[in-house]
Amino acid sequence: MLLTAAEPAQAVGGASRAGQGAVRPAGQQTAGGSGAARGSGMAGGPTGPAGTAGTTVTPPAVAASKAPAYRIHDLRPDAPTDSVALTIDDGPHPVWTPRILDVLRLNRVSATFSVVGAQAVANPELVRRIVAEGHSLCNHSMTHPQPFSRRTPDQIRIEMTRAQSAIVDAGAEPPRLFRAPGGDWSPAVLAAAAGLGMTSLGWDVDPRDWARPGTASIRQSLGSARPGDILLCHDGGGNRAQTVAALRRVLPLLRARGLSFVPL
Repeated sequence: MLLTAAEPAQAVGGASRAGQGAVRPAGQQTAGGSGAARGSGMAGGPTGPAGTAGTTVTPPAVAASKAPAYRIHDLRPDAPTDSVALTIDDGPHPVWTPRILDVLRLNRVSATFSVVGAQAVANPELVRRIVAEGHSLCNHSMTHPQPFSRRTPDQIRIEMTRAQSAIVDAGAEPPRLFRAPGGDWSPAVLAAAAGLGMTSLGWDVDPRDWARPGTASIRQSLGSARPGDILLCHDGGGNRAQTVAALRRVLPLLRARGLSFVPL
């Protein structure tokens, strides 16, 4: 069933990639190696018209925060001290998501998938597979429009609610996390997510894999992970062969360093 609210804003050109530093607290560090900033926010993703959304899902509101969560223990105080969180954005994609899921299963890694609603409509069986294999879900908007923070409050909310409905219609529980497209946060975005019962999710390590910098560069950036970090990768928005190859190499190395992986 279609939502009765107005249609969401359509995505703008993919060249616009807003940084999540807009509301990021001061004093955050940068990662070495590949030169990617920790939390640089230069995340890409699919653009285009929305798919058909289903029943409206409106969970209880949570308190609005001044900034997204950038560290695991902001969200999971009970998480082991040696843990990191791997987040996978912009899918599910019919080619790259299954390959990433295979790599995660091989390495016994649980991750968090930031799902675009239109992709959930197109690939509901992959949403179900993600959940069945022990991973968690995050709402990543319906159409991944950028710059997200420039949408009106109504447009922002509609992007969120349509994605939530699409994910539920695919057979999953409504996500309790929201990640803004491109990490483009604003007070209006944070307030909308909180009003829908979702906590805003940032990241701490960004290998900029959306730009396809090379497998070695992605692997080096992810390999710099420290306990408490939230890592960003992508399974949608383009060819993700480099990401798959990098994860295949780096996940065993991170485990060998004594790090554990937790879903958010």
